Amino acid sequence: MVQYIFTPWRDRSELLMVRRQFYPAGGRTGQSQDFMFSTTDEQEGSSSAVARVSMWMQRGNCPHLVESTALLVAAILDDQRQSSSSGFGGGSAYAARAAYSAAFSRFVTGLLDSQQNTVRKMSMYDLAKSVGLPATFVELRHQATHEELPSLIRLRTAAGKALDWIWEYYWRKLATDEEEYEDGQDEKPLQETLVQYLAVGDVMLEDLEGEITKFGMRKVLDALGRIVDSAIDPRILRRAMALEKVITMDLGDDLEVGEEKGVEEVEQETSAANDHVDKGKQKEEVLRPSWSLYDEEEWVPKPIGVV
Repeated sequence: MVQYIFTPWRDRSELLMVRRQFYPAGGRTGQSQDFMFSTTDEQEGSSSAVARVSMWMQRGNCPHLVESTALLVAAILDDQRQSSSSGFGGGSAYAARAAYSAAFSRFVTGLLDSQQNTVRKMSMYDLAKSVGLPATFVELRHQATHEELPSLIRLRTAAGKALDWIWEYYWRKLATDEEEYEDGQDEKPLQETLVQYLAVGDVMLEDLEGEITKFGMRKVLDALGRIVDSAIDPRILRRAMALEKVITMDLGDDLEVGEEKGVEEVEQETSAANDHVDKGKQKEEVLRPSWSLYDEEEWVPKPIGVV
């Protein structure tokens, strides 16, 4: 039996794009424990990734570690903005500590609760050991929840270590195939090229022969879908939707043979279902249910309450 997995992202390449925005360096082994986005491009990319994960949460079925990554990165970005703009006052520092604590506590609690056995309850330390989570994470989560909020320096370090752990436990395992990762790297230039075409005027399939030959029709269609989702200029949006419709129709023509076979199968199943319904109706006529059209000659009145 076929089992369908519903994901909030459009395709695997979109998930890998979010991973690159959260981890511009592809993991931070050997770097400082303070997780920082040093350049403006990294900050804008990570902010875009946080917003996209927020949208995924509204759609549902978003993995907990993806949400935890977004919450931790959002706390780090707010921390960087506050510290770089005017320095920390008392209220701003306390707000940053609260944001870090909430994100970190949600990460640890949600992860360990998902590993809990409904038959035999286990302590958080045992659950952390079973998934390889450091015991210090459980201790910091307990302090942030039940005691005074940890210091800002300690929370910054813990957020960096948490993102490192999530990278090793979840994000790093997504792209085991090197070719798939390289394909994801090539999609941004494709999208930028399509935007340049659409900004000039209406685009026909003949204008995209080079891109279709290099990337394939499917990837061009996926890039157009992302342009439609993010376009601000109404002219680019209209042209992208029109081109997307043309490509979809062209792909539909390629799948015409397979669709005919599917129609025949559906007709056979429908015919069999109709036969089954007819047999059921015949059986009902033999059993003569109590609620049916009656023949006046055969009808015999019965007292109320008698079946």
